[in-house]
Amino acid sequence: PSSYSVSAAKLRGSAKADIKQNGHQRRHLISVDGGCTVDNFAKAVGSESELASLLGVGTGDLQNVLQDKCAEALNPTIDLSVALGKGPQFLKNFLDGGTTWNDNKETTDGKYKLSEDAKVISDLEDTAKVAVFGAPDGGTNEAYPRYFSNFYRGEKECPLGVIQCCYTGSRSLTEPFTENADMCAIDLADAAKSNHIRNHAFTVYETQPENEAYCSGFAYEEGSFGDAVKYNTLFQMAMKTNLYDKGYEGISRGPPFVAAWSKCPLMAMKTNLYDKGYVRNIPGAPLCGCVEQMPIVDNSDCIKPVEGYKIDSQGNVSVNISWTSCDDEKNLKQYYDSLEGRSQTEKNFVEARIVDEGECTAASVSFMNDRMYVKA
Repeated sequence: PSSYSVSAAKLRGSAKADIKQNGHQRRHLISVDGGCTVDNFAKAVGSESELASLLGVGTGDLQNVLQDKCAEALNPTIDLSVALGKGPQFLKNFLDGGTTWNDNKETTDGKYKLSEDAKVISDLEDTAKVAVFGAPDGGTNEAYPRYFSNFYRGEKECPLGVIQCCYTGSRSLTEPFTENADMCAIDLADAAKSNHIRNHAFTVYETQPENEAYCSGFAYEEGSFGDAVKYNTLFQMAMKTNLYDKGYEGISRGPPFVAAWSKCPLMAMKTNLYDKGYVRNIPGAPLCGCVEQMPIVDNSDCIKPVEGYKIDSQGNVSVNISWTSCDDEKNLKQYYDSLEGRSQTEKNFVEARIVDEGECTAASVSFMNDRMYVKA
């Protein structure tokens, strides 16, 4: 896979200023499928000589020039917190499982419609495909370092490279809640800045219907395209389809869900919130966060970004992101296990967080044994 070095560019809050062009500025854009390679760009524009002409370089310099242009295109230009226009506290609380987006439920007299309450998600949908979102900040970092604690383990952003969201309900009037995972256990200390519990505590769930959830997530290798666009994938997963379109707080674990996911492959803010209406966190856990902070569950659906670019008539390169379900309909744990850039130790940790279906009881016993408790 391609590797990218994304600089800490100054993020601009306005998506419109960076993305939209007036009639005098608009240029013809050619879509490029796949990674940042000479072959892919040459196929899109017609030939290597035409690509060289667009870029204004000799054919021998094409790959180096393309790598620089793709890396520049992957520099984050939009602070997700600013782009949403709700302020950093609102976004943080939403990602922890609060705010009116999670708490309100649509009524028969037309109140609390997500198409109205969260219209900004729909407004940002196209932007999320063509401009890279940076880590949410909203000006908080200077006074409150790593304010968006959901995406940090110590001082590093999600070191395992897995971001997951789990839901327990729906705010939709029309879409039923159908789960895909059992909750097993959670160490509350792992997400103390989301649940605000100071003392060490934990919860073990019984495998009962009321302790079921819908979980989905994505994984990436360090320095990859997926790493560079992880907050775009978070937006697509958490806010649009599952929340906005369907109002779900959960979905079934069987093949019907896989088929539906393939048709609606966007994830956290767009897929889970806006499209499906999924809301509310598992108690004690964030709604979305690094897998290190999330509960032990026995399944999690999986999506991934599809790498793509656009090149215009002046040789300018921009991203063109889409999303799909993971390879061969793998769940999140299976997909992570297939990543060559992740160590066996990392894979073992993820396997302990997302166990096999039906293994919640055994996982809970192991969880308790690790804390020196034994079953009476």
